[in-house]
Amino acid sequence: MTKPSEYFKDLCGHEAVKRQLEAAVSSGRIGHAYIFSGPSGVGRYTAALAFAGAVVGTDKENHPDIITVTNELYSVKSKSDSILVETIGEMRRDIFIKPYSAAHKVYIIPKADTMNAASQNKLLKVLEEPPSYCTMILIAENKSKLLPTVLSRTSEISFSPLPAGDVADYLMSRLGAAADKAAACAAISGGSIGQAKLILKNSSVISLRDEAIEKVIALKSSKNRVIFELAKFIKDNKNDIDYILTILRSIFDDAVHLKLGLTEKLANIDKRGELSEFAGRITSRSAVNLLDITAKYEKVFKSNANFRISAFCISCEYWEELHGRNYRSTI
Repeated sequence: MTKPSEYFKDLCGHEAVKRQLEAAVSSGRIGHAYIFSGPSGVGRYTAALAFAGAVVGTDKENHPDIITVTNELYSVKSKSDSILVETIGEMRRDIFIKPYSAAHKVYIIPKADTMNAASQNKLLKVLEEPPSYCTMILIAENKSKLLPTVLSRTSEISFSPLPAGDVADYLMSRLGAAADKAAACAAISGGSIGQAKLILKNSSVISLRDEAIEKVIALKSSKNRVIFELAKFIKDNKNDIDYILTILRSIFDDAVHLKLGLTEKLANIDKRGELSEFAGRITSRSAVNLLDITAKYEKVFKSNANFRISAFCISCEYWEELHGRNYRSTI
């Protein structure tokens, strides 16, 4: 008989989650509904498939008692990935058909948080009175978009971004990536293996990271032209602003870790030399403040603020923090 832990061998990281789900299977105390919440690409769907396999007792990729719910599965026409109310209606009818060959049936609902109120209310009917053999797994990036009544009838399993080291190890061991490239991809991925895989195929993103590090380190220069150089870099890469902000956050995270001596937590491990020199020239307080500035502008860039002005303002605030004086005093 396969041990529950064997089903989770392909899930990277999330050791606490693995233990919790393995314990549920081992004890036979399997809930009727779960929410796997957390950022995209960190392993929620992989974990859902592993848990479903452990519950049903199969390591087959396709099993009739493990159902991933999609509009297409139930022949419901849709132009979006959001699960429609008609699909939930078909799923409800299907749920009351007993398992094909196992003792349990597991339904996995991807992007559950994109369902509208009508779809969620129809799902609620099943959550209120589920058949004893049925387990549902709702995968959600933003659980706050789910109705309180849905949340109250599910058990939440929370997934966090993976440490950069885990992501890099995955890229090297599973995809054969070189160590330096794996480290670079992991640093930009935001703890998402899904993102890291995309970055691995796109070398231009790694070049963005290298240039961003160069521009940030240059901010230690008292010459205010470096402000304009960083601002131009951000402006010229407007379409990659999410990557740029993730890179900037990783740089300042690394500065904090270096100040604290936590080198094992470095994201940009392949740039340790340059970042160690940068961290050595700033205070711990400044490193934290630089992170706060980045967090502030993540919201600004998501708003309708003027992009060019925002690019200049974030660059200016970084420079002011590093030099302890107002940019205008240099004019």
